[in-house]
Amino acid sequence: MTTRTLSSLLVLVALAFVPGCVNGVIPSTDNDPTVQAVATKANSVASSVGGQDGYGGALMMGYADHMPEQMGFTSRGDLAGHGDMMTISLRNEADQVGTFHLSYFASHMGFVDEMMDVEVPAGDETTLEIPCSEIVGMGPLHEPGAAGCHLDDGEAVDNMMAVPGFLGQDFTCGGTYACVLTQDVDDLDGDGDTEELVVVSNAMDLHMMNGGPMGHAHGGGPGMMGSHMGM
Repeated sequence: MTTRTLSSLLVLVALAFVPGCVNGVIPSTDNDPTVQAVATKANSVASSVGGQDGYGGALMMGYADHMPEQMGFTSRGDLAGHGDMMTISLRNEADQVGTFHLSYFASHMGFVDEMMDVEVPAGDETTLEIPCSEIVGMGPLHEPGAAGCHLDDGEAVDNMMAVPGFLGQDFTCGGTYACVLTQDVDDLDGDGDTEELVVVSNAMDLHMMNGGPMGHAHGGGPGMMGSHMGM
């Protein structure tokens, strides 16, 4: 029996003891094991965001301070639905083929991270559909600094600026989540190199915007983090 099969069976057994199903929908409950598992997973991934060695670096410095307020996985209605889909858009602004290492976590598919490589020609954009997921990223979801993309010549581009996105915060079921391989002209990682390539995610872009994703904000400064940003 595979790990995925065993995990799925354990979740199904646990769900069998959740009372009050109405028309196939399980009402909100703090004791819902699936909700608890997704919330734990989301908090774990989010704990890797911000700080010197975390996703988004200093620009996301205050992210973990407000993690419980941001995740929002508190009921079945917050989770990705079985059968729902979402679109992934991958743009390659480099001068050679790039292979994006797409990763996603969908509780209805089992409690494991799904990973797939998507090849995008130089100067081109590729879109694909995946099952709607609670978390989407590039490279291993728990490993900022890991390879998020490989170029045709073998060069690896890390995933530091490919901040993982969360359902209900950075994207919705039926919506689109995007990442771009591009030149780091704004020196997002603060290393002084504005000619290197970086993979930037929708979540990174949204969190840098005034007000942050879906109007969520803390503090009075720029970006989602407000005065908590390391700027």
